[in-house]
Amino acid sequence: MDARSMPRIYINHLELVKNEAINSISIAFFRAYISYLLQNLIRVLTRLASFRQPSEGGIENMCHKKPLIPAMGNLSMFPAEIIFNILDELLASSPRLTHENFHAINQLTKTNRTLEQYIKLGWMGSNASNSFKQGVNTVQWYSNSDNANKALTLQGVDPQRIMPIEGPRGLGPDLITGIILADCTDCFEWFSEVLPATHMSCCNEGGWSFLSLALYARAEKLLDLFFLSGFPFEPRDFIIGSANAMGKGPSILGLAASSRDHQSFSRLFRKLKEVLNGHGFQRTLRDRLTGKERAAIRSVAPQYLQKMLYEAGLVTMHPALRYSPYYSGKRTLMY
Repeated sequence: MDARSMPRIYINHLELVKNEAINSISIAFFRAYISYLLQNLIRVLTRLASFRQPSEGGIENMCHKKPLIPAMGNLSMFPAEIIFNILDELLASSPRLTHENFHAINQLTKTNRTLEQYIKLGWMGSNASNSFKQGVNTVQWYSNSDNANKALTLQGVDPQRIMPIEGPRGLGPDLITGIILADCTDCFEWFSEVLPATHMSCCNEGGWSFLSLALYARAEKLLDLFFLSGFPFEPRDFIIGSANAMGKGPSILGLAASSRDHQSFSRLFRKLKEVLNGHGFQRTLRDRLTGKERAAIRSVAPQYLQKMLYEAGLVTMHPALRYSPYYSGKRTLMY
């Protein structure tokens, strides 16, 4: 039977099926095209995130400070719907909002003013269940260790089984943890609009203070930012207490020592000395620093820090008697 001998109802049905097939192919093609754009976009942004290029202030890493954004193509020439679909796909590419996604979107807003308006006024203003705004709002963080301890205790977290500092196994770091571990001041500046002024004492979803995350990753730029933001109200407990709100893990001072960050260690050392004002300073250092932590900071201590350790009674030989400003540890004993 050919089309001429078929009843009109069947012909109409075939036309409908054909049109639906064409629509399905069009949708599939569109999704494939969006996926292709997304993959290339992520690839470009990944390269940009690790690309070094000259600026007025010298050489900067894209992930640090305010980067110089090279031309990424005139994406604003596409209709807003296509751009929003790309952003939705980017947002849905992982189970939760990650630093990689956040950074990519942040960089897109800097491409040109039109695209920035598309993203900030249109897409970010969406109240959809998977919106970017809600993704940021659902990031779990706590303003201080007391609040973190109460919340985690109510959640039934076992103090003996705290979350690893780098994030849950298999899931990885959440947004704010990823930002700090990557030392990305650009993204932190964007996220910090919802944070209190004293950033260092805030805690992530697992109860780790922001300062402890930065010390663990040796995130130099964010460490500078945290120290400039000031110490919390009770700096003594913060410095020598556990870096995790559940009371387990190394102290902030010990973490600075074990990460061999002599600059941060010196800042914490001086602040603790100032706060204690001679009342049990040496004893506190001996009690709170393990042998491994002392050995770690000793192995990288410049001469000024060697002198500070000597005056605190942690080094038995005066720095002036050493062979060089940096020493191997063979000529110096620590209590």
